[in-house]
Amino acid sequence: MKKLLNNEYVLLICRIIVGLMFIVVGVGKIANPEEFAKEIANYQILPYLFVNITAIIIPWIELFAGILLLLGVQTKSSSIVIAVMTVVFTIAVIIAIAKGLNIECGCYSNIASQQVGLPKVLENIGLLILTFIIILSDNKKFSLK
Repeated sequence: MKKLLNNEYVLLICRIIVGLMFIVVGVGKIANPEEFAKEIANYQILPYLFVNITAIIIPWIELFAGILLLLGVQTKSSSIVIAVMTVVFTIAVIIAIAKGLNIECGCYSNIASQQVGLPKVLENIGLLILTFIIILSDNKKFSLK
C-alpha cells in the first residue's frame, strides 16, 4: 500500500482526475447559478435563505480547489477541501434517496444529467478513494509547491 501511495505516477493520475473533475463541474455551475440553486433546493435540506448563496459559493470553491490540485499547489489542503465537500454531497444524496426524491443530483449542472441514487454514491466513494490517496501521499514530484 505504501508503494501505491508514494508512486508519483499514481498520485499524478489521481490529481489529474480529481482536479479536472472539480474544475469542470465548478465552471459548469458558475456558468448557470440559477439552475444550480434549483438543484440545491430540490434536496429540501437547506433553508431557502441559504440556497442562493450556497449556489454561488460552492462552485468557486470547487474550481479553485480543482485548479490548486491540478497544479500541485497545496495538494493536501485542496484535497481535504474536496474530500469534505464530497462527503457532504454524498450525505445529501443519501438523504435524498432516503426521502424517495427523484431528482437530478446537481453535480454536473448543465453539463450532464445524473439522478440521485446508488451509482452516484458509488461514484463519490471512488472519488473519495482517489482524494485520500492524494492526502496520504508524501510525494511532491510533479507539484509546483
